[in-house]
Amino acid sequence: MVHAAGNKMTMAMGRSDVAEANRIFQTAQVFMMVVCGSLAVLMTPAALFVPLSDFISTDQRIALAALLLEILVAMFGGLYEAAFKATGRYAMGTLLANAVRLGEWAGYLLGLVLFGNFAGVAICGLLARTMGTGIGVILAQSGDHGLIWGTRLAQKSELLIMIRPAVSFMAFPLVNALSFQGVTLLVGALAGTTTVALFTTYRTLARVAVQLTGMFSHALWPEFARLFGRGGPQAVEKLYRHSALLGAAQALALSIVLYFVSPWLLQVWTHGQIAFVPGLMAWMLAYAAVSGFSHIPRVLLLSTNQHVGLAGWSLVGGAFSLILAWAFGKLWQIDGIVASLVVSEIYVAAICVYFAYRLFHSASTLRESLP
Repeated sequence: MVHAAGNKMTMAMGRSDVAEANRIFQTAQVFMMVVCGSLAVLMTPAALFVPLSDFISTDQRIALAALLLEILVAMFGGLYEAAFKATGRYAMGTLLANAVRLGEWAGYLLGLVLFGNFAGVAICGLLARTMGTGIGVILAQSGDHGLIWGTRLAQKSELLIMIRPAVSFMAFPLVNALSFQGVTLLVGALAGTTTVALFTTYRTLARVAVQLTGMFSHALWPEFARLFGRGGPQAVEKLYRHSALLGAAQALALSIVLYFVSPWLLQVWTHGQIAFVPGLMAWMLAYAAVSGFSHIPRVLLLSTNQHVGLAGWSLVGGAFSLILAWAFGKLWQIDGIVASLVVSEIYVAAICVYFAYRLFHSASTLRESLP
C-alpha cells in the first residue's frame, strides 16, 4: 500500500494537485495505522504467551515480540519515505532511511553490549528504529510542499483505487523468493552443499552489475512518476528511452568488466578457496547483463502503478524459472542451472519491455484518435 500510495502522491504532485496528494497520503496513513496497529495487538501477545516449543525461553519470546514490532514500525515508516519522494526530496529521504537502518544496527550493538541477551538486543533495535521513524516523520513534514500528516482527508474511494496496485506489489517479493532462495535450494538438492557455496559466490559477484544498474533505475523512480502524473506516457517516453539504453549499456559494460576482474576478486574474497571457472562465470554474467536490461522498463511500470499485468506474468516466470532450473540441472548440473537463469531473465526482460511498449503504444493510439 505504501508504494502504491507513494506513486499516486508523486503523480498528483507532478500535476500540482496537492489536494489529491493529501487525500491519498492521509488515506494511506489510516490504512497503515489500522493494519500495523491491529497486527501489533494480535502478534505481541501471541509472541509472548502462545505455547511454542519448549526450547524458546522468555528472553527469546520478548526478543520475538520486539522484532515483530520493529517490522511494523518499519512498514509504517515507509510513509515518510513516500512523502520525501512525492515532494522532490528523494535523495534526502533515501539518505534518511539508510541512516535509520544504520541507527537500528547500532541499537542492536548497544543492546548486546549493555544487556548481552536476545531481548536487550531486539528492544534497543526497536527503540532506535522507532526514534529514527519519528525523526523521519518530523522532517518529512518540514517545508512548504503542502503534504500534511493526519486522517481527516482520508477517503474510502482512494483506498479502493489503490488496492489492485498495492496487492500486485506483493507479487514481486514472492518472485524474488522463488528466483533466489528457490534456485539456491534446488542447487543444493541436485548438486550438493559444496556446489551451493560455488553458486552463491558466483551469483553474488555477478549481481554487482545488477545492483549498480538497479541503483540507477531506482533513482529514476520519482522522476518517472512525476512526469507521468504531469503529462501521461508521452511526457515520460523520452526519458524512458534514453535511460533504458543507458541502463542496458551499464549492465553490459559492468558484466564485461566483472568477467575480467572476477579471478582477482575470487582470490581476494575467498582466499583462493573458490576457483575461477570461465564458462560458469560467463553464464552467470550473461544472466546479470540480461537482468540489468529489465530494470528500467520494470521501474517505469512500478513507479506509475502500471504493473498489475507485469505482476501476474512475473509470478508465472518465477515458477517457470524453478521448473527450468530443475530440468536443466538434471541434464547439465550447475552449468544447466545457471543457463536456465539466463533463459528466465530473457523472459522477464521481454515481458517488462512489452508492457512498457504497450503503455506508450496505447497512449500514442489514443492521441492519434483524438480530433
